[in-house]
Parts: sequence; structure tokens; C-alpha cells
Amino acid sequence: MLFKKTLLVIMCSTALVACGGGGGSSSGGGSNGGSTGGGDVTTPVSDLDKAKQLVETTKAIISYYDGFQDIADNYKTPVEVINNTASDLSRAADIVLTLAGLAMEDAQGKTKQYSAAELELLLKNDAIKSQYPLGYDIKNNTLQIQVTGNSVKVTGAADVAYWDEFKEPNTWDWDNPDWLTNKENFVYANQAKVNVTNLVLEAPFIANQSTYNFKIANGGAIDITNAAQQKAKFSFTADSTAKLVYPAANTLENQETLPNQVSLQLKGLVFESADVKATLSEVSSSAKNVKFSNGQSTFEQLIPSELVLKGQVAYLQEVLDLDASIKLNNDLTKVIDISAGQETALNFINADLAVKLSGKLKGAHATPTPFSIDVTAKRADYLKGTANVAVSVDKNALDIEFTSQDIKQEKPVVSSVIKHKNGAFVQIADIKNFSTADVKVGTTSYGTITKNSSEQYAVKFIDNTIVYITP
Repeated sequence: MLFKKTLLVIMCSTALVACGGGGGSSSGGGSNGGSTGGGDVTTPVSDLDKAKQLVETTKAIISYYDGFQDIADNYKTPVEVINNTASDLSRAADIVLTLAGLAMEDAQGKTKQYSAAELELLLKNDAIKSQYPLGYDIKNNTLQIQVTGNSVKVTGAADVAYWDEFKEPNTWDWDNPDWLTNKENFVYANQAKVNVTNLVLEAPFIANQSTYNFKIANGGAIDITNAAQQKAKFSFTADSTAKLVYPAANTLENQETLPNQVSLQLKGLVFESADVKATLSEVSSSAKNVKFSNGQSTFEQLIPSELVLKGQVAYLQEVLDLDASIKLNNDLTKVIDISAGQETALNFINADLAVKLSGKLKGAHATPTPFSIDVTAKRADYLKGTANVAVSVDKNALDIEFTSQDIKQEKPVVSSVIKHKNGAFVQIADIKNFSTADVKVGTTSYGTITKNSSEQYAVKFIDNTIVYITP
């Protein structure tokens, strides 16, 4: 339940009204300001009205997100299909890339066409060469590959099952090519029909160099139908690239060290399954080779240093846009000491995170309603982290600041300030142990939020108006 569990919902509902929304009010006085529950927002005429508008806005936003309680039921079928087919697509991509690499290696830079039978022979020869069981059981194979220089074009279809385990009993004859390539010795599972349409890869598999540039060309697609007759498709609507940088020149197969740097930039990826269409306009990442010391030895490992994800998910009438990034700010040119077995004041994750979700979802409303959540978080201190959240539902909007102190503790203290754009705010010193807080404008309190023994939250204003919100 993506939205029910989001930081905003957890923190905001705990701080002000507890997760669950709903509620009612009794009045000992009137109010001229506030929200109309997701539609027009009136302009408050006094500071008291501003305080009331803050509470009403919070109620409207939490009520909207409370509607996501049933999102698991509404999205049960597409979620199940996506979960089931994502691994099928991943396996399909694996065999396509494996065949493309083997064909390019075999062609040695020459122009060459490979039939289905010739591709299966390449797989058998590779199993013998690597002394590992044949990885695929392929039937009804019409796959073809055209190699031209550093370019590989894959088309066709096949029913593919993937190596899963050894049959028992077995002869375990690893030096026998016939045993390695005899499918009767192994169990193959997860069969699916794999269809490839004009997938063009550019890859320097056989080049002797230190920098390798890869490209997946616009226009290619891989689609699958699994044993449950669930379908999914992965297509490229723009060129995507990847880059590997090694310390020394060699063929990719013979490189014996980790690359110094890896970068990936995928663009225009479209995933379709069960009425869900996800369009990823950008998936880019970079990783660097980092040295670690455990006090006894030094070793190297590729560490992701930056990730950017942008795209849109559409399902029936609902649309969700995502723009997210995370960046490590650590100096990765230095040796990182991990001898303590945990983070220290000198070696801790220093990172920036930005996530924006926006779109139109139903929530508690009958029709899709505009909403957005914009989160920026930063950790630049060993014991402290901060996050700013801007949330809006239709015309209701709040800004929330979170500060976590002593985050190395099992239960760190998290403080918060919830602010309305009209100037009203609530400051909470410890969200987890919240019991009461003032609703202020400037330095003046116009109401008090109190949590009672029945887990109810009551907001009493200075004009004796009381608003109850029950979790």
C-alpha cells in the first residue's frame, strides 16, 4: 500500500490526527475560514480562522489518503500480474542478451546471420566451454540474429524454460560435454513464450579497449506470455545507453578487474501488463569502484553513487507521475574504513534524496483528484537527518518539516513542524510520544491538539470550538 505507508501519511497522521482520518466537530463558536473538503479554499479573515484552516486542511488531506485503505483490493489483479510477469520479462531479457553476446563473439566483427538452430548450438558450446549445465530449454524456436560489426539485431520467438535445479539421482559428470548439454539431467522451470521484435543492440563484446559503450536502439520490444497466460511487454521508444570504464584495455570477456565506473541511461522504456502502462522517460544511474578496508585487508566493490528515475504509471482512469533521485555525497576516492562493522562519525552515508509523486488518484473521492507529494531529504551529519515534505490534494496544501536526532538509536527522536501557507503551524517536539501541541500563528496559540486515552485527537480553539478526529 504505497500511499498509506508513505512518510507523509505516517508522520502527518501521527502528529496531528493519527492514521485513519474521519472525525467530526462540535461548535461553541463560528469560523469564517477553512477548507471545503477538497474543492474551493476560502480566505481566512483572522488568525483564529487561519489556525482552523490548518486543521481542516490536514483533515481533508488525511481523509483523501485514508481512501487508499482499499487500494490493495482495487489493484489486486494488476499487481499480481505485474509481480508474476516482471520476473518473466527479466528472464526473457537475459536469454536475449546472452544470445546477442554469444553471436557477436562468434562473428568476430564479421557480418553474419544466425538461425534458430545455430543459436541453440552457440548455447550448447558455451555450456561446454564454461563447464556449466545448459541454461535453457528452448522449443518452437524461430529466433534469428543478424550481426553487423558491433550491432546485433534480434527477432523471432521461442518457448523458453530456464534451468532450475539438478535431477536426482545424477551422474555429476562435469567434464563430460554430453552430460552438460543433456536436458534430461536437469529441471527447467518458469516456461514462457518470448517474442522479440526488432531489438537492436550495439555492444563492443570483442573490442580490445578500456571504455565500452553500449546502446539499445529505439524501436525494439520484448513481450512474454507465461504459463498462466499472463502477458507483459517491454519496449524501447528512445535510444538507451550504458558505459563501462576499466583501468586497462582488453576484451570485455578477458577483463579481470572491476570497472572504475559504470553508467546507465535508459530512456523511453514502456512496460505494459494487465491494463497498467508504465512509461519510464528516464532511468539513469552511475556506480564507482570504491576501496574498503576491514582492518586486515583492502578490497574493491562497485557502489551506486547516483540514481534518477522519472516516469508515469497509468491504470484505468488514474495516473501517477514519479520523479525521484538519490545521490551519495561521500568522497568515494578515499578508502572507506569498515573495521568497526557499522557506521562511525568518520564514515557514514552522506546522501540527498528527492522524490515527487503527483497525478490523479481517487483516494477517498469518487473521481480521480489531483494530488502531489514532494519530499526532499538530506543526511549530512552522523546523528541528524532532515526532510521537507510539500503535500497537496486538490486545493488543500501543507508543508511539513521533519528533523531526526540521534538517528543511530533504535528509536530516534523525530520532531516536526506542520505549516499552512496562511502562516498557521503546529510544532511537535517528539512525534512518537506526542500528547499535546499548540496551533499557532506567529507567537500566539489559537488552539491545542490533545491525544486522549481513547486514542482520539481533539483540537480545542480559543473560541471553544472543538474538532474531534478519531483514528
